[in-house]
Amino acid sequence: MTEIVTEGLPAEGPSEDKHLIFSIRDKYYALPFKVVSEVASLEKISPMPLTPNYVRGIVNRYSIPYALIDIGFILHNEVSNIEKAIVLKEEIDKLVFLIDDVTDIADILPENIHKIEHEENTIATSVNAFFNWNGNHVFCIDTEELIHKIKQDFDQEI
Repeated sequence: MTEIVTEGLPAEGPSEDKHLIFSIRDKYYALPFKVVSEVASLEKISPMPLTPNYVRGIVNRYSIPYALIDIGFILHNEVSNIEKAIVLKEEIDKLVFLIDDVTDIADILPENIHKIEHEENTIATSVNAFFNWNGNHVFCIDTEELIHKIKQDFDQEI
C-alpha cells in the first residue's frame, strides 16, 4: 500500500468531533477521525478463502496483514471499485475499508448529529446517525457495530 497524504490533517491529536467524510456510490459517509490511521491506495491484494463475500482479500501494511472490507458491498450489496482505502488504527482492528474517495475532514458538533433508529441485528445498524454537510446528508458509520458484524460473519464462515 502507498500512503496518501491528505491535506488538512490536524497537526495535533484529533478531537472527538472530527469526522473523515468519504464517498461510496455517490453517497457520503463519515467515520470518527479518532479511528482512522491513514488513507491509502492499494497495490497488491491477496485472496483470502473462506470469508464473507464482502471481504476482498488481505493487504499488507508494514508487514502486518489487514482484511480488506468492501463497505460498499455491505451497505449497497454492490461490489466497489478498488480506488482508495481507509486503514483503521491497529489498536481498533486490523481492517481496511474500501471507499471511492475522501471528501473532507470536518468538525461536527454533537448537537448537529441526528440518530437513526433501526431494528436490531440488521446491517443498517452500522449506520447509526447522520449530519448535514455542504447541503448533503452524511451517514455516520458505527465502527463498533460494523466490526462486531464482521467478526460474527467470520465466525459463521469458519
